[in-house]
Amino acid sequence: MKGFFQLLNLIGGIGVFLVGMRIMSDGIQNRAGNRLKSVLHTMTENRFAGVLTGVGVTSVIQSSSATTVLLVSLVNAGLITVKQSLGVIMGANIGTTLTAWIVSALGFKFHIADVALPAIAIAIPFYFSGRSKRREIADILIGFGLLFLGLSFMKDAVPDIKNNPEVLAFLSNWSDMGFSSTLLFVLIGTLLTVVVQSSSAAMTITITMAFKGWIDFPVAAAVILGENIGTTITAYLASIPMNATAKRTARAHMLFNLIGVAWMLAVFNPFTRLVDAVVPGSAADPVNIPFHLSMFHTLFNLFNTLLLVGFIGPMSTLVEKMVKEDSSSSLKASYQLKVVPWHLADSVASNLITVRHDLAAMAGEAYTMLNMVLGNARDYKELEKGQDEMVLREQRVDDMQEQIIGYLTKCTQQTLGHEQSKTVAAQHRITNELESVADSSFSISLLLERLHDKGWKFHEQGDNEIRLYTEQVLDFIKYNQDYLDGEIDQYDIEVANDMERGIDSMRDTLRKRSRRTIERDEEVNVKGELIFLDIVKHLEHIGDNSMNVSEAIVDLPKI
Repeated sequence: MKGFFQLLNLIGGIGVFLVGMRIMSDGIQNRAGNRLKSVLHTMTENRFAGVLTGVGVTSVIQSSSATTVLLVSLVNAGLITVKQSLGVIMGANIGTTLTAWIVSALGFKFHIADVALPAIAIAIPFYFSGRSKRREIADILIGFGLLFLGLSFMKDAVPDIKNNPEVLAFLSNWSDMGFSSTLLFVLIGTLLTVVVQSSSAAMTITITMAFKGWIDFPVAAAVILGENIGTTITAYLASIPMNATAKRTARAHMLFNLIGVAWMLAVFNPFTRLVDAVVPGSAADPVNIPFHLSMFHTLFNLFNTLLLVGFIGPMSTLVEKMVKEDSSSSLKASYQLKVVPWHLADSVASNLITVRHDLAAMAGEAYTMLNMVLGNARDYKELEKGQDEMVLREQRVDDMQEQIIGYLTKCTQQTLGHEQSKTVAAQHRITNELESVADSSFSISLLLERLHDKGWKFHEQGDNEIRLYTEQVLDFIKYNQDYLDGEIDQYDIEVANDMERGIDSMRDTLRKRSRRTIERDEEVNVKGELIFLDIVKHLEHIGDNSMNVSEAIVDLPKI
């Protein structure tokens, strides 16, 4: 019975550690997430910059899984290429080793409560502050405190191996089979990381078990190799609903780590002896083994990066062959918002990138619909033929609105940072405005169809005036679309204001001209002129919708 309660205490300690790590990581990402995403987007121009970026970002947010999931989302959105992402992945593997050093330095050298409880105490006034940015600081401190309390609980829950001779004999039997034992413990490390969904947590469990004498240095090192394989599952799961390029990034992550483990197994014994020589003290001493394992983890990932950073091109080509391009999607294919599951690291931040990408596509649909109206306005047969496509596109935009708003509404039920809350609100507004643009474009096509069916006409220059006005409105939609799609680095709200003023000015001019024609020209087709005025009204509404999109865009983080 005692052993059962010890197991529960161990699981509870792991749980507190994981919760602490999640809270701390979320706090850091809420505090600096948009800047980190911007860094990931911009600092990947060459492989070495990518490696340094991966090291820096992962060291800050303390989660390689969060980095790789963000990376997969950026690739999915077309903001960076698979080739650019590989350097960041390599750097993320190095950056995540910092956690082991922190745990080794603080978790096994000091009385942990002396570190954890003061951190939580300092966080209390920040936590009850009404300002969200102070709450983010509280999350970082509380997460830090819980992380080390969880480590303390784990240490206390793992009994001394000397008091469990049966377990010692069992482990000795399984660890004395040479290379087979190494492979077995690599597998155990892989499974452990898949289960806890955190390589940092798995690493901490391994260090704790080694500190308590349950496993020796070579066995623990083999488990760490397995953890480097297991950590790739997060990006793999995140990529499942995404496009082929995102899947390639996840496969590249897995391939990179598998190659690393393969060559390390070939030199495993000499490498562990090298670590023993580099780190002071014997690995058999519980006080020293955390530092031996931290050094093994760091050197392995460092050497693996140095060996493979020159092969980023061939690796990129290989994963392109492994994952084929998506088949071209038909307009009739149903829309599906492809989001990362909630339980995965940094799912909200990653999914907001995906939503932004889909909003750019939504703007593209709205632009295409209005452009079709412009192209077919004078040709009744083309207008009639294009009407079925207009219906399909309008339905697709409605589906996009429904699913995106549904996801964003769920986001509001989560605990979000200040910047994420602003992003969710802005994307919510943009979604509804773009749907209104599509509705107005569809309404214009119906008005033109009615005009041709009835044989009505505009005044002499009416067709040309509508064409010029439509082009003016299209330019505004395209400006917003290009920014959402990452084609424009810096959004200028003054450009948007000028476009909106130009649209309003043209509206006033066309209204006056049409009304003057109705009043003065006895031969004017009045019903045709009323449709002309309706079309002008819809185009002006699209301009208003586009201005509302512009105002919301200002609240979006720069990527």
